[in-house]
Amino acid sequence: MSFSPLPATFIDDLRRSSAAGVLELGSGDGSFTAVIRELGREPLTVDRSCWPAGSRPRIRGDALAPPLRRRFDVVVAANLLRQLWRDLPAAGPGVWRDLVDRDGSLWIFEDEPLASPRAARNYRDLQAMLAQAGATGRRELVPLAEFRRRRRVWAWNGEWTCGQAVNEWEVAAAGVIAWLASGDPEPATEMACLMQRIQRDGLSYGCYWWARWRPEAAGC
Repeated sequence: MSFSPLPATFIDDLRRSSAAGVLELGSGDGSFTAVIRELGREPLTVDRSCWPAGSRPRIRGDALAPPLRRRFDVVVAANLLRQLWRDLPAAGPGVWRDLVDRDGSLWIFEDEPLASPRAARNYRDLQAMLAQAGATGRRELVPLAEFRRRRRVWAWNGEWTCGQAVNEWEVAAAGVIAWLASGDPEPATEMACLMQRIQRDGLSYGCYWWARWRPEAAGC
Protein backbone atom coordinates (compact mmCIF):
# COMPACT_ATOMS: atom_id res chain seq x y z
CA MET A 1 0.00 0.00 0.00
CA SER A 2 0.96 3.66 -0.05
CA PHE A 3 -0.14 7.00 1.40
CA SER A 4 -2.14 9.79 -0.24
CA PRO A 5 -1.94 12.70 -0.08
CA LEU A 6 1.73 12.83 0.87
CA PRO A 7 3.07 15.74 2.94
CA ALA A 8 4.07 18.67 0.73
CA THR A 9 7.41 18.82 2.55
CA PHE A 10 8.18 15.24 1.54
CA ILE A 11 7.48 16.04 -2.09
CA ASP A 12 9.69 19.13 -1.82
CA ASP A 13 12.50 17.06 -0.29
CA LEU A 14 12.29 14.59 -3.16
CA ARG A 15 12.37 17.32 -5.76
CA ARG A 16 15.44 18.87 -4.16
CA SER A 17 17.24 15.52 -4.04
CA SER A 18 19.82 14.46 -6.59
CA ALA A 19 18.98 11.86 -9.22
CA ALA A 20 20.67 9.09 -7.21
CA GLY A 21 19.97 10.57 -3.80
CA VAL A 22 16.92 8.64 -2.59
CA LEU A 23 17.05 5.45 -0.52
CA GLU A 24 13.98 3.35 0.31
CA LEU A 25 14.39 0.92 3.20
CA GLY A 26 12.10 -2.11 3.33
CA SER A 27 10.70 -1.57 -0.17
CA GLY A 28 8.43 -4.63 0.16
CA ASP A 29 6.00 -5.13 -2.73
CA GLY A 30 7.16 -1.93 -4.44
CA SER A 31 3.96 0.09 -4.02
CA PHE A 32 5.71 3.04 -2.35
CA THR A 33 8.62 2.69 -4.80
CA ALA A 34 6.12 3.34 -7.60
CA VAL A 35 4.97 6.53 -5.89
CA ILE A 36 8.54 7.80 -5.60
CA ARG A 37 9.05 7.07 -9.29
CA GLU A 38 5.92 9.01 -10.17
CA LEU A 39 7.47 11.96 -8.33
CA GLY A 40 10.49 11.80 -10.61
CA ARG A 41 13.07 9.84 -8.61
CA GLU A 42 14.42 6.31 -8.99
CA PRO A 43 15.17 5.16 -5.42
CA LEU A 44 17.84 2.72 -4.38
CA THR A 45 15.71 0.00 -2.73
CA VAL A 46 16.70 -2.33 0.09
CA ASP A 47 14.69 -5.31 1.32
CA ARG A 48 15.60 -8.67 2.80
CA SER A 49 12.99 -10.47 0.69
CA CYS A 50 12.49 -10.72 -3.05
CA TRP A 51 8.86 -9.88 -3.72
CA PRO A 52 6.90 -10.90 -6.84
CA ALA A 53 5.52 -8.70 -9.62
CA GLY A 54 8.81 -7.10 -10.57
CA SER A 55 9.44 -5.44 -7.20
CA ARG A 56 12.80 -7.09 -6.57
CA PRO A 57 14.95 -4.77 -4.41
CA ARG A 58 18.15 -3.47 -5.93
CA ILE A 59 19.98 -4.48 -2.74
CA ARG A 60 19.07 -7.60 -0.76
CA GLY A 61 19.70 -6.83 2.90
CA ASP A 62 18.41 -6.09 6.38
CA ALA A 63 17.01 -2.57 6.84
CA LEU A 64 18.75 -2.37 10.23
CA ALA A 65 22.10 -3.33 8.71
CA PRO A 66 22.04 -2.21 5.06
CA PRO A 67 25.31 -2.88 3.21
CA LEU A 68 25.82 0.79 2.29
CA ARG A 69 28.72 3.17 2.77
CA ARG A 70 27.26 6.42 1.51
CA ARG A 71 24.73 9.07 2.53
CA PHE A 72 21.52 10.11 0.82
CA ASP A 73 19.44 13.25 0.37
CA VAL A 74 16.23 11.42 1.33
CA VAL A 75 15.90 8.14 3.25
CA VAL A 76 12.39 6.65 3.41
CA ALA A 77 10.91 3.88 5.58
CA ALA A 78 7.22 3.30 4.76
CA ASN A 79 5.30 0.86 6.98
CA LEU A 80 8.63 -0.63 8.00
CA LEU A 81 9.07 0.62 11.56
CA ARG A 82 6.22 -1.58 12.83
CA GLN A 83 8.07 -4.65 11.59
CA LEU A 84 11.19 -3.68 13.55
CA TRP A 85 9.67 -1.99 16.60
CA ARG A 86 10.16 -4.87 19.05
CA ASP A 87 13.75 -5.36 17.96
CA LEU A 88 15.03 -1.78 17.95
CA PRO A 89 17.92 -0.93 20.27
CA ALA A 90 17.28 1.70 22.95
CA ALA A 91 18.97 4.35 20.80
CA GLY A 92 16.63 3.63 17.89
CA PRO A 93 17.57 2.75 14.30
CA GLY A 94 20.82 4.72 14.43
CA VAL A 95 21.98 3.30 11.11
CA TRP A 96 19.12 5.21 9.43
CA ARG A 97 20.40 8.45 10.92
CA ASP A 98 23.88 7.67 9.64
CA LEU A 99 22.57 7.24 6.09
CA VAL A 100 21.23 10.81 5.89
CA ASP A 101 23.36 13.51 4.29
CA ARG A 102 24.03 16.64 6.33
CA ASP A 103 21.39 18.57 4.35
CA GLY A 104 19.13 15.56 3.86
CA SER A 105 16.09 14.10 5.63
CA LEU A 106 14.76 10.81 6.98
CA TRP A 107 11.06 10.10 6.49
CA ILE A 108 9.02 7.49 8.38
CA PHE A 109 5.44 6.66 7.36
CA GLU A 110 3.13 4.36 9.33
CA ASP A 111 -0.55 3.36 9.29
CA GLU A 112 -2.71 4.42 12.22
CA PRO A 113 -6.37 3.71 11.32
CA LEU A 114 -8.76 4.91 14.01
CA ALA A 115 -12.11 3.58 15.25
CA SER A 116 -14.07 5.88 12.96
CA PRO A 117 -15.31 5.66 10.28
CA ARG A 118 -16.30 1.99 10.32
CA ALA A 119 -14.35 1.23 7.14
CA ALA A 120 -11.15 2.41 8.85
CA ARG A 121 -11.96 0.43 11.98
CA ASN A 122 -12.29 -2.65 9.79
CA TYR A 123 -8.78 -2.07 8.46
CA ARG A 124 -7.45 -1.55 11.99
CA ASP A 125 -9.10 -4.79 13.14
CA LEU A 126 -7.74 -6.63 10.09
CA GLN A 127 -4.18 -5.50 10.84
CA ALA A 128 -4.53 -6.52 14.49
CA MET A 129 -5.87 -9.93 13.49
CA LEU A 130 -3.07 -10.54 10.99
CA ALA A 131 -0.44 -9.47 13.53
CA GLN A 132 -1.90 -11.79 16.15
CA ALA A 133 -1.87 -14.66 13.67
CA GLY A 134 1.65 -13.84 12.54
CA ALA A 135 0.45 -13.65 8.94
CA THR A 136 3.16 -12.75 6.38
CA GLY A 137 5.36 -11.52 9.22
CA ARG A 138 2.92 -8.76 10.18
CA ARG A 139 3.35 -7.00 13.49
CA GLU A 140 1.21 -4.62 15.51
CA LEU A 141 0.75 -1.05 14.31
CA VAL A 142 2.83 1.62 16.04
CA PRO A 143 0.73 4.64 17.10
CA LEU A 144 2.28 8.09 16.73
CA ALA A 145 1.98 8.68 20.49
CA GLU A 146 4.03 5.54 21.17
CA PHE A 147 6.62 6.58 18.59
CA ARG A 148 6.94 10.03 20.17
CA ARG A 149 7.28 8.57 23.66
CA ARG A 150 10.02 6.16 22.70
CA ARG A 151 11.78 8.51 20.29
CA ARG A 152 12.50 10.99 23.08
CA VAL A 153 15.10 8.62 24.56
CA TRP A 154 16.91 8.09 21.25
CA ALA A 155 18.95 11.25 21.89
CA TRP A 156 19.49 12.03 18.22
CA ASN A 157 20.85 15.47 17.48
CA GLY A 158 18.72 17.20 14.88
CA GLU A 159 15.17 18.31 14.20
CA TRP A 160 12.10 16.07 14.35
CA THR A 161 8.70 17.08 12.97
CA CYS A 162 5.63 14.83 12.98
CA GLY A 163 2.09 14.88 11.64
CA GLN A 164 -1.03 12.88 10.82
CA ALA A 165 -3.29 12.78 7.78
CA VAL A 166 -6.25 10.88 6.36
CA ASN A 167 -5.00 8.27 3.91
CA GLU A 168 -7.12 8.45 0.77
CA TRP A 169 -5.21 5.70 -1.04
CA GLU A 170 -7.81 3.31 -2.43
CA VAL A 171 -8.21 -0.13 -0.89
CA ALA A 172 -9.18 -3.08 -3.07
CA ALA A 173 -11.79 -4.34 -0.57
CA ALA A 174 -13.05 -7.08 -2.90
CA GLY A 175 -9.53 -8.47 -3.23
CA VAL A 176 -9.06 -8.45 0.55
CA ILE A 177 -12.34 -10.31 1.06
CA ALA A 178 -11.38 -12.88 -1.57
CA TRP A 179 -7.99 -13.37 0.11
CA LEU A 180 -9.60 -13.84 3.52
CA ALA A 181 -12.20 -16.20 2.07
CA SER A 182 -9.46 -18.36 0.55
CA GLY A 183 -8.67 -19.50 4.09
CA ASP A 184 -12.24 -20.85 4.32
CA PRO A 185 -12.95 -19.46 7.83
CA GLU A 186 -15.67 -21.08 9.94
CA PRO A 187 -18.90 -18.99 9.97
CA ALA A 188 -18.70 -18.03 13.65
CA THR A 189 -14.99 -17.11 13.74
CA GLU A 190 -13.61 -13.62 14.19
CA MET A 191 -12.26 -13.67 10.63
CA ALA A 192 -15.67 -14.55 9.16
CA CYS A 193 -17.32 -11.79 11.20
CA LEU A 194 -14.73 -9.28 9.99
CA MET A 195 -15.39 -10.31 6.38
CA GLN A 196 -19.09 -9.59 6.92
CA ARG A 197 -18.31 -6.17 8.37
CA ILE A 198 -16.06 -5.34 5.41
CA GLN A 199 -18.81 -6.38 2.99
CA ARG A 200 -21.29 -4.21 4.88
CA ASP A 201 -19.21 -1.13 5.80
CA GLY A 202 -16.30 -1.23 3.37
CA LEU A 203 -12.57 -0.90 4.00
CA SER A 204 -10.34 2.17 4.13
CA TYR A 205 -6.83 2.87 5.35
CA GLY A 206 -8.08 5.60 7.69
CA CYS A 207 -5.24 7.74 9.01
CA TYR A 208 -1.47 7.58 8.80
CA TRP A 209 1.32 9.41 10.56
CA TRP A 210 4.67 10.64 9.38
CA ALA A 211 7.88 11.74 11.04
CA ARG A 212 10.71 13.72 9.45
CA TRP A 213 14.21 14.00 10.89
CA ARG A 214 16.91 16.36 9.72
CA PRO A 215 20.43 16.62 11.18
CA GLU A 216 19.86 20.10 12.55
CA ALA A 217 18.40 21.83 15.68
CA ALA A 218 15.78 19.92 17.81
CA GLY A 219 12.00 19.32 17.86
CA CYS A 220 8.84 16.97 17.59
